[in-house]
Amino acid sequence: MKKIAFSMCLLIGISAIIYAQETGVVSRFSFGGGMFLSNGFIEGGSADFAFLLYNKNYFDIRNHIVFRGGSLPNSSLILLSEKISFGGMAANDWRVYCYIEGGIGITSNESKRFFEKPFTYSIGGGGGTDLFYFNKSCIYFEAGVLCLITDKKWSNGSIFQIGWKTWF
Repeated sequence: MKKIAFSMCLLIGISAIIYAQETGVVSRFSFGGGMFLSNGFIEGGSADFAFLLYNKNYFDIRNHIVFRGGSLPNSSLILLSEKISFGGMAANDWRVYCYIEGGIGITSNESKRFFEKPFTYSIGGGGGTDLFYFNKSCIYFEAGVLCLITDKKWSNGSIFQIGWKTWF
């Protein structure tokens, strides 16, 4: 399963670089939200704020601040991540990209309250696509791998996200 998820992420990432074609004025910021599911280790919702770092011809790099809230087996999670995406427009209404991310969070369970140590750390990567249904609004789909270190235990697996973004 991990090899398939990694291969899909790699394929989407390479496609983002090969097929990226920025046309028109590039939006500087985006804000959105959605839900994420995994293969059993985490699920919940997220909010995403992104801004443009670099744009040249058919390629852009964006920085995303991602806030996630969700549940792990036997605990709850609040996670703040930074995600860097690389990609561009593949068509007038379709943007593709790959991303890497890392973050820090807090968990709570029966024996531990929020804000008590140890903290949770995350690292991940993957790829995604934005499908524009209006000029400045889109739905997005992302697939990737997410690894969490919680209470000195590793949890990892594939993650799938779906949501919306508004560009301005």
